[in-house]
Amino acid sequence: MDLTSRVEQIAQAFSGTLGIAAINLTTGEEFRYQADLSFYPASTVKLPVLYEVFRGALYGRWRLEDRLTLTPDNMVSGSGVLVDLTPGLTLTVRDVATLMIVVSDNTATNMLLDLCPPERVNRSMAELGIDGVRIYRKIGMNLDTPLGEATPAGMAKLMALIAQRQVLTPYACSQMLDILERQKYKELTNRYIPETDAEDEEPAVRIASKSGWVRGVRNDVAVIWAPRSTYVLSMFSKDCRDRRYYHDNEGSVALARVSQAVYEAWGR
Repeated sequence: MDLTSRVEQIAQAFSGTLGIAAINLTTGEEFRYQADLSFYPASTVKLPVLYEVFRGALYGRWRLEDRLTLTPDNMVSGSGVLVDLTPGLTLTVRDVATLMIVVSDNTATNMLLDLCPPERVNRSMAELGIDGVRIYRKIGMNLDTPLGEATPAGMAKLMALIAQRQVLTPYACSQMLDILERQKYKELTNRYIPETDAEDEEPAVRIASKSGWVRGVRNDVAVIWAPRSTYVLSMFSKDCRDRRYYHDNEGSVALARVSQAVYEAWGR
């Protein structure tokens, strides 16, 4: 069964809606399934925020070594650890950005959105020619306004630009990829992809990614360095009837199966 047929089969069995964009950076091949549909981004909005943090540092608006102060007005529940710490704590911009990605810290994200407000992030996306990726507010605040929006194609383009080191500087892209590679949430893109070669235990695949979820939504945007090729995979879902937060959520498994199909077509 070819890749298109496999993804369509997964999508048809899924209770919600899937959108997929994949770009093979080795061959130039692309795969798209409802890639221009708009989805709720959840924590994948942290990827364009990360880009803007490094862009601001490059242009001298701040230094990654500058310190930010944890304040009660930015503390919000959900993923992360800063909400459980004491206001007044100071951390470097780099450390706050690392927390935002590695443990998807919502409070860290809000701290960085003070540094680079949504309108600045959106302007940068437009300058990169990325359509359909927008953030409108901080996390957990002004709930009458959507957090943002994203298309699988738009997020795939952003990750591809970073992975190919075609934005900012090669060193800045390498730093962003290093942070993304340390993300702790592995149940989506990574789930059915072998981490090591059984013969010598060397890493068979490296993955740098940013995932996101709320009830009814599972998303992941990743670059995968596989044995046969390097590729970007952007997977979004919405309206899933499985509303539970647990490892075998229907949306999590569906996205993991899509990732497996792309890996077997392009990477293995």
